[in-house]
Amino acid sequence: MRPHRWIFLLVFIFALVTPSPAEDAAGTLARILADKGVIAASELAMVQAADPEKRVQLLASILEEKGVLSRAEVARLMPRSDASDSNLAAQLRPAVYKPDPAPQAVSGPKPAESAPAVTSQNRFPVTIYGTLLTNAFYNTALTNIEDIPLFGGKQGSDPLGNDKNFGMTLRQSRFGLRYQGPKVAGAQIGGQFEFDLLGGKAAFGNGINMDLFRVRLALGRLDWENFSLVAGQDWSIFAPLNPTTFAEYAIPGLSASGNPWIRMPQFRAEFRQSFSDRTRAQLQVAAIDPDMGDYQTATFSSSRTPGIGERGRAPGVEGRLGVTTKVDDRDFSVGLSTHYAHGKNAGTIGSTNLQTDVNSWGVALDYSLPFLKKFNITGEAFDGRALGIFSVNSGQAILPVGTVGEHGVESRGGWMQAQFNLNPKWQVNLAYGIDLANMSELRTGDRSRNQTYMGNLMYKFSPQVTFAWEWRRFLTDFRNQQFANERGDHANMAVAYTF
Repeated sequence: MRPHRWIFLLVFIFALVTPSPAEDAAGTLARILADKGVIAASELAMVQAADPEKRVQLLASILEEKGVLSRAEVARLMPRSDASDSNLAAQLRPAVYKPDPAPQAVSGPKPAESAPAVTSQNRFPVTIYGTLLTNAFYNTALTNIEDIPLFGGKQGSDPLGNDKNFGMTLRQSRFGLRYQGPKVAGAQIGGQFEFDLLGGKAAFGNGINMDLFRVRLALGRLDWENFSLVAGQDWSIFAPLNPTTFAEYAIPGLSASGNPWIRMPQFRAEFRQSFSDRTRAQLQVAAIDPDMGDYQTATFSSSRTPGIGERGRAPGVEGRLGVTTKVDDRDFSVGLSTHYAHGKNAGTIGSTNLQTDVNSWGVALDYSLPFLKKFNITGEAFDGRALGIFSVNSGQAILPVGTVGEHGVESRGGWMQAQFNLNPKWQVNLAYGIDLANMSELRTGDRSRNQTYMGNLMYKFSPQVTFAWEWRRFLTDFRNQQFANERGDHANMAVAYTF
C-alpha cells in the first residue's frame, strides 16, 4: 500500500468515529503522525490549538499541502457544508508558520493523481519546501550586521554615518529537501538537506544582492519506535528553542542576547519513553564537532586549519533530557541540556609559543508552557564558559593567550517570549533576552552586556503568505567604557511566501 493511502485511511476512520470533542481522535492521530515524522511539531501544535470540531479538517489540509492527500481525498473527509468552502483550510490555519528548532525528516510523496511524485535516484520520495522571505529594515545605530543586527558597535566609533541606514534583502530565504526511504530492520530511513542565502556576497560592484548558498542542515535518520540515530549537520541539542520572528530568520532571534544556538556536525542517539498517555520523556546524547567559535572570518578561504576545539583531539559531547506532559489538549514541556568540549588556546608572548587548556561547558534550561490555547510562554536560561560557537559573548568568548580570559570567558543569560494567538490569522510575540559576561575575565573595552527587547505582529494572509512587522531595541555595554555604550532600534517588515 502506498504511504499516503494508509494516512488517508487513518484520517478517514478517525473522522468517522469521532463522537465528541472529549474523544479528541484527531489530536491523537496528529500525535501519531508527528511521532512518525509525517508532520512537524509546530503543525501538531496547530492541530491541538484548533477547535476540537475543526481538527480533522485542519489535519487534512496540512496533509494536502504536504502532498500526502489529494484534494479529492480531503473532500471525502469534509462535511458537505465544509467541502463546498474552498477557503476553509486557510480559515483554519493558525496565524503564523513557526520554524521548528529541530525539524524531523520525512513526509510522504505527492499522489500521482494530484501531481507527479518527486523522487531521488534511489526512488526515495522527496518533498521540496522553502520560504521566500523579503525583509525591509531601518536601523538607528551602528550594529555588527546591517540587516540582522545582534549587538551595537561602540558609540562614536563610526565617522562615516553608517549608524543610520535602510535596506532590503532576500538573503534570509531558505529552501530544503526531505526524503523518506524504506524501512530496514524496523527502522524508517529519512533525511533532510536545507540551505539559505546567508553564505556571503559575490565579489562584484553590483554583487550586494547576489547572495551565496549556506548549508543549514544535512542529515540522515534511522527511526525506530522508541529509538533514533542521527548523523550529519543538525541543530544542537544544547538550548534547542528559538523565539518566533521573521526579522531574524536566518540567524535565530535574540542571538547574542541570551539565546545560545548552532547547527553542527554530530552523531546523535535519541531514546523515547512514554509513562502514560499524557506524559513522555526523551533522552538525547550526541558527539559533536568540538569547534569553539574561533574561526577567522576576515577572509574567504577554502582551507580548514585546526581551531582551539580541534586541538583538543576529541569530539565534544552534549546531552538533553526533556519531559512533556499533556494538560487538556496542550503540551507542557521542560528540558535540561549540557555541553562540554576540551580545547587548547595557542599564542605567542614575546618569543615564547604557549598553549593553555580551554574547557568549554554549558548547562541550559528550556521550557514551553502553553497556559491557554491562545497564550504560550517559552524561553531558556543558561550558564557556561567559552560558548562562542553558540553566539554567547560572540567574538570574545576566548581571549588571547596572556590575558585573563585565555581559558574562556564565563557568561550567563537567557530569554523569554510571550506568544498571543489572537485568532487563526493574527499573532503577537513579545520577548526579552540578555547575555551577561563575567566582567573580571574581560579586557577594558570588551562587550560586557547585551540586551534586546523584541515585539512583532504577524498576519497570516493565507496558508502560504505571512506579513510581519517587528521592532527591536538593543542595549550594548562595554567594560570600563560607559561613554561607548550603544542604544539603538531596528524596525523590520517581512513578507514570507512558504511552499
